[in-house]
Amino acid sequence: MNTAKPVPAVLRAAAILDLVAAQPGLGLSEIARRAGIPKSSAHALCHTLCQLDLLREEAGGFHLGGHAARWAVPRDLRADFRRGLAADPLLSRHTVTLSVLEGAEVIYQACHDSAAPLGITFRVGMRLPAVFTATGKALLAAMEPSALDVFLTRPLPPPITPASVRTIPALRRDLMETMTRGWSLDAGEVREGMCCIGAVIPGTNAAVALSLTVAEARGEVTARIGEAMAKFARTLA
Repeated sequence: MNTAKPVPAVLRAAAILDLVAAQPGLGLSEIARRAGIPKSSAHALCHTLCQLDLLREEAGGFHLGGHAARWAVPRDLRADFRRGLAADPLLSRHTVTLSVLEGAEVIYQACHDSAAPLGITFRVGMRLPAVFTATGKALLAAMEPSALDVFLTRPLPPPITPASVRTIPALRRDLMETMTRGWSLDAGEVREGMCCIGAVIPGTNAAVALSLTVAEARGEVTARIGEAMAKFARTLA
């Protein structure tokens, strides 16, 4: 029988991570109050967690860091992502990404880069507003309606491009279309001239997306790639 006593600092750090995961943006004073620890201890723990990229501080509040988000995706899923692309000559010609939803953002977990220039480089740990991205839209469309309603009570982030969605009704229409066809579309919302097509991996908090130029996405190409991405996502489930 293991009689080792728990380490108090580890218990406190875990409690802080649970609090921030449940409500991103909590400030230091509120974290200390809810965790029942002195503010000085909360300060030391939070900033240590930030150094480890388990938390990040933004506008006076704390959010889960990129390293914590990596635990949301099993290592074998990332490996399956890489193996699946290596075996698919159609998809592997393009830039394809794997990301998870954390709060109002997606965090990129794996990236397969093509040689074709897109004007943007995806990298592991990169964050983007979920409402503008193909992976984010796929994940939002897969949410339970009540959870989506709560998510949509927050204001939309500032647009990145002229095409970025600007109203909640427009976003809802986009998500309804995503649910109907089974794949999502970012038509220049993250980068002008770039089109991204995504699909949620069933049973996970992860999604995949393929990026190509708007010129490449003409005619029936978008629909064919959307169906291919939905199939690829199902193979990763």
